[in-house]
Order: sequence, then structure tokens, then C-alpha cells
Amino acid sequence: MAVTNQEITEIGQEAIDSKSPAFVELESFSTKLSDEGKEEGDVIKVGVYAKNSSSDFDASTNNYETEDGGGVAYVNVELDKHIKSTFTISAQTTYFDMARMMRGAVVAVAEGANKYVYDLITAANYTEVGFTGAASTFDHVDVADLWNKAQDDEYASDERSMILTNPYYASLLKDDNLASFDKANTDETLRDAVVRNLYDFETMSSNVLATSAGALGAENLVGFITDKSAMAVATGLPAIQDPESTALVQLVSTMQAPNGLTMQFRKHTDAASGAVFGTVELLIGRQVCDATRLARLISA
Repeated sequence: MAVTNQEITEIGQEAIDSKSPAFVELESFSTKLSDEGKEEGDVIKVGVYAKNSSSDFDASTNNYETEDGGGVAYVNVELDKHIKSTFTISAQTTYFDMARMMRGAVVAVAEGANKYVYDLITAANYTEVGFTGAASTFDHVDVADLWNKAQDDEYASDERSMILTNPYYASLLKDDNLASFDKANTDETLRDAVVRNLYDFETMSSNVLATSAGALGAENLVGFITDKSAMAVATGLPAIQDPESTALVQLVSTMQAPNGLTMQFRKHTDAASGAVFGTVELLIGRQVCDATRLARLISA
């Protein structure tokens, strides 16, 4: 039996509810993840926090209304990239087939969004370097040094992230000193949990960071530390404007992850061939904010 539109909607939500690491990487930045229909070029305001300052109260001037600095500023971010993943739906497509294709498409769009954001992490935009060295030498001592840098540079203590390419993350997993947290040295789940919350950093590996502009060029990017104020990221759902396109779309559904990341699925037919397709998509934009709140990790 062919998969129904109701089943497709349920499958889409289940796909984005899954615990794929690709869905949470954008949480390293200030985000506004909109579920409204948008077009390329539309602008979304993203709140970016700056550390609050304090001052002495002056009774003579009653300076309650004198702003001390910091707080949240709203940055205009243009949705300038439309990312999609399309697959074929045939009469033979089963529920199981649809679930596999949907999950693959959702992850592909998330990874495309992550790479687009990471392409902005270059030496021109973020001059700070927190580590230089090979993956084989990267260990807990280097992360402790990065913690010290984050402290000195006043990264928000509860919003720190460290994103690494796979070889550098694997080096932490193999670090004997971190493995010693697991007394039996056999519990890989415990060891991974230690690494993921290491020295106040939410630590993640990324499958796409190694393909970003800073990694492929001469800058040798292999990771970075940040808090949310380094960059503003906005997403939205592509609005269907063309009346002819609307007539060929049989289903449009919204899929929202627990963290607010929202994508759109549309089932549509090619007018010429009659072939049916499914597309997962989103619009995204990004903007450099406080460049002092991100330090690049480089291999050389």
C-alpha cells in the first residue's frame, strides 16, 4: 500500500525529532528559528546578548534610567540561502522507505545549513586563534587552555560550545586522562558524555566543518570555541508563491525539532513527466556579530 499524506506528515515530524547531532550544531550561535513562510531576501531580527555592565547608584541624579551597557541587541539577518533535499516518491514507496528517505533529507538539509554557517568562520571574520596543532596532540590539556582563554575573554559561562572535526573529537575520546573517568575503561557511553561536557564547553563533532571555506583553504580550520554572541543565525520556511506551483503541490507540512529548528516538507508533481517528489527545505541567513567571542582551532 502506498504511503499516505497523513503518514508522510507523521514521518517528517519523527525524522526531525530524532537525535541527530546535525540538528543541534546551530545552537552554538544566537538564533531565531522562524516557522513562518518567508522569501529569499526577507530579514529576521535575531537577539544577540552582550555582557551586562554595572555602575554605582547615584542618589543625586537618581540614575536608574541610565543604561549601563550590555543586554540584548537585535540584529537584522537576511535570509539569503535556500537549502533543499529532494527525493522521488513512487507507487512502490513504502512507509519504511519514506522514513529512511525523509530522515536522510532532513539530516542533509541540517548539514547544508551548518556548512553555510561554518563558511563564515574565516581568519578575515574571526582573527582569534585558540589552538594550533595536529589531531594526535590534541587532548584535555589543550581544552583546559581553551577554557582559560574563554574565561579571560569573558565568554558567557553557560553558553560555551566547542565544535571539532571528527579526528580532533576522536582524539579526545582516546585521551587516557578522560577515559579514566570511566573506572573500568569500558563504558564508551560514559566516556562520550564526559567529552561532550568538557570544561564548561558543550563539545560536538561535525561532519561538515572539514568541508567549510576555512577548512579547505590555507587557514586549516579544524574547530572553534564560541559563545552565542559571535554570530547571528536566522531560518525560515520558503513560502509557495507561484499559483501554478501551488496547483502541483499535494502536501505542505512543517516539521519542528525540540530546539525550534524548523523545516518544511512539500510533496509535488512534475507537470511534464507526472513524477512525484518530496522536498525538505529551509531558508537561512547568517551574520558576524562579536568577533572576539569565537576562537579558531587550526592544524598548522
